[in-house]
Amino acid sequence: MYCLDFMSNKNEQNRVAMFSIHADPLAAIGSRESGGQNVYIRNLVINLDKHGWRVDVFTRFDDSKKKTVAKIGKNSRVIRLKGGKPAYIPKGQLNPHFPEIYKNFLKFINFQNPYKIFHGHHYDGGWIALQAHKEFNKPLIVNFHSLGRVRFQTQRLYAVASNEQKIFEERFTMEQKIIKGASLIISLADTEKRDLNLLYGTPLEKVAVLPGGVDIREFMPLSKNKARETLRLSKEDFILLFVGRLEWRKGVGTLISTVRLLKENILNVKALIVGGKIFGLKKNKDDWNEYQRLLKKAEEENVGDSIHFVGRVDQGRLPLFYSAADILVVPSYYEPFGLVALEGMASQIPIVASRKGGLRFTIKDGQSGLLFEPRNPLDLKEKVLQIYRSQELAAFLVKNAYQDVLENYSWKYIAEKINDIYKSFI
Repeated sequence: MYCLDFMSNKNEQNRVAMFSIHADPLAAIGSRESGGQNVYIRNLVINLDKHGWRVDVFTRFDDSKKKTVAKIGKNSRVIRLKGGKPAYIPKGQLNPHFPEIYKNFLKFINFQNPYKIFHGHHYDGGWIALQAHKEFNKPLIVNFHSLGRVRFQTQRLYAVASNEQKIFEERFTMEQKIIKGASLIISLADTEKRDLNLLYGTPLEKVAVLPGGVDIREFMPLSKNKARETLRLSKEDFILLFVGRLEWRKGVGTLISTVRLLKENILNVKALIVGGKIFGLKKNKDDWNEYQRLLKKAEEENVGDSIHFVGRVDQGRLPLFYSAADILVVPSYYEPFGLVALEGMASQIPIVASRKGGLRFTIKDGQSGLLFEPRNPLDLKEKVLQIYRSQELAAFLVKNAYQDVLENYSWKYIAEKINDIYKSFI
């Protein structure tokens, strides 16, 4: 199965094993199989590759049509390991397959470790990386991307029905062990560093804060009229854009309620909901269920004609949607960082985001965007109207946001920082 010249001595000092079990960095964007973590890892690896690192990203084999090994960058690869059936499995149900995945990792390297660093992502990738760290005694770097205790608290805060108690408890235990074994934890925002300390007892000196990035060559402003013409959208509508997965914590329900309230002031307001594998024969069950729930809510709010669900969009077409919209809305109830906000900032579109998690730092309220109280349609309405009524405010926010992206969120800058971190551990 794995017939590769794996133990080559070339650049032996620069080999890194990265683990991203549920998030294949080469997966199609916009469905349950893909999200911010996939985008983060893909861009990070491509840029680390330019620094001379040979990164192997180990992920789960979730589709029999995918290749076992695929290139990402000049010298780096994505390697898919078997763990359960080769099909989509919700990440919360992957725990029983972790031992099989780790066993297949050992088989891949023929039980002889060539890596100088193990870098785990999320608690699933962190758990696999932790086993490798313990077996081969090499440094362990971890990005959690989200924390189980914070997500669990968010569910309880918003009274979301869930049967995931056991899954969360297993996750808490794994996260605690990963934190204990980690050489360094990279947090995407100061809020996560604080949560690691308060909720897990993580020493502050064990955590480095380094945000995610955005590719300004991929996300750049296009002509609004041409973008709308290409997407067959009316030039007369005032369009609010949502981009992300279809799940309760993303706050699409709040956006739907806000559209109803905005109808009093903006008759031609529309909301585009981009994300979710909800169309076609291979639609995702979880995406579909959330889509049906949101459709029902839109009907109950009497705004069914004003809410348009686009479904999953190829990454290459995503900039068209940013450019076609008047405002990007990020209404999440829990958001560790907010990659979509960065994409909007790079695309030079005004942003209104919830005052939650990492979004409070990614968006500087009143400077690079406006923040509203999560799950508060009235507050979101007022922030949207501020931008709607003032072209000067919109231009001011866009200008500051784009400058912030150039100075602090380029992948070149972030890869240089992680390059330095890797070197410090070798």
